[in-house]
Amino acid sequence: MDPFEHILLDVSASPLIDLGAWEQASQLILQSLQKGLAVQRVSLWLYDLDEQSMVCQLLLDAEVFATEPLRLQANQFPAYFQALRRERAIVAHDARVDPQTAEFLDYLQNYQIFSMLDLPVRHLGKMIGIICCEHTRSCRHWSDNEVRFAAAMADQVGRALNADRFLSAQSQLEQLNLQLELRVEQRSQQLADTDELVRRAHQQMEAQARLATLGGIVAGVAHEVNSPLGVALTANTLLEQRLQDFIFGMRARSISASQAMNLLAQMHESSLLVTANLQRAQRLMAQFKETAAHQTRVESAPVAFRQLVVDLLASLTPATRQVPVFPDVYIDPNLTLITAADVWLQILTNLVINSCLHAFHGTAHPAISISATLNDQHELQFVYKDNGCGLTPQVRQQIFEPFFTTKPNAGGTGLGMSILKQLVEKKLCGELKLLEEPGFGLQISCLA
Repeated sequence: MDPFEHILLDVSASPLIDLGAWEQASQLILQSLQKGLAVQRVSLWLYDLDEQSMVCQLLLDAEVFATEPLRLQANQFPAYFQALRRERAIVAHDARVDPQTAEFLDYLQNYQIFSMLDLPVRHLGKMIGIICCEHTRSCRHWSDNEVRFAAAMADQVGRALNADRFLSAQSQLEQLNLQLELRVEQRSQQLADTDELVRRAHQQMEAQARLATLGGIVAGVAHEVNSPLGVALTANTLLEQRLQDFIFGMRARSISASQAMNLLAQMHESSLLVTANLQRAQRLMAQFKETAAHQTRVESAPVAFRQLVVDLLASLTPATRQVPVFPDVYIDPNLTLITAADVWLQILTNLVINSCLHAFHGTAHPAISISATLNDQHELQFVYKDNGCGLTPQVRQQIFEPFFTTKPNAGGTGLGMSILKQLVEKKLCGELKLLEEPGFGLQISCLA
């Protein structure tokens, strides 16, 4: 077996790579590179968050490891950083005259370095740093086999980093879940101490939400389930980004205590949103399985309507925050309806997600308003408005038709507004009409 292959196999098979033992794995990789290439110095560098500087994570000189806080700035070594942006190996046979590395002449002379071989380190497809191999005392011509060997070893760094971050994220999520369980227990105890009538109404609303049926609109299952799953995916993406920011900040020692607490708070919020929306998706799937074969009647229960709207908007925060838009709710807190809670949850979800995805392109100050009042005939007048791009006359005529979409190539199914119309007319026994106003406006009238 080729010596390089033998070394690479030993490193790849080492449990240190996949156990999240970042420091030990980094040392193993640098030692193996030093041995394979027979070089004096090998070091691992990672970009700062702004990618305008790199920090030395570990340096192996002969048999001695050093963790000195060495830093390279792009404004000090522009040619070198420009070469790095190509995300390819820097193969400098004579580093003192190579235009990619000649900026380091003083450093090269001080340490008697004549040749350099720098390999990009990637994580999740993105270059995050380099491994630098330095040959001393004489110039050296790096062979293709040596370059390929060093590149393969650099890939092992990304693999080890991925394991380390995965275990760190897992630990963070476990802590967040413990905190969530404690909050749930505290909230449950508080609910147990509230007024008996309010508690019973709340339980009835939860039972209604679990048992509600979509009846004749089972064809829209995928669309309905996609809403909470989309929110959960958005929240999980935000959680991963904040966790990555936290890890980079901790490794670079550039994060303050207040910044760390802010990132942890955002990760906690995202974890709660992921859990809440996945639970709702699970509940919807159970409902769809039960009602796919036959149509059942949606039961009604007392619902504090403003609280229902506010709770639903909270679960959609990751979607609205991306726009960003923060819906205004104009509903009397004392307004209580005998209605199907889960039907309203589906209606509101469709409306808000539709606005976030389609309405606000080019809108300077996105806004959504939601209002609800009772008229003299005890009818609910529900009004939803946004100040987005609005609807063309052709779209207004076809908006409630099944499978009609203005973005067929962007994943639109054309079922959202059709399902909404069926929910209003068949489940709420109400009327639905578009408002003649700038932006998008819709009114639902039904008995309360």
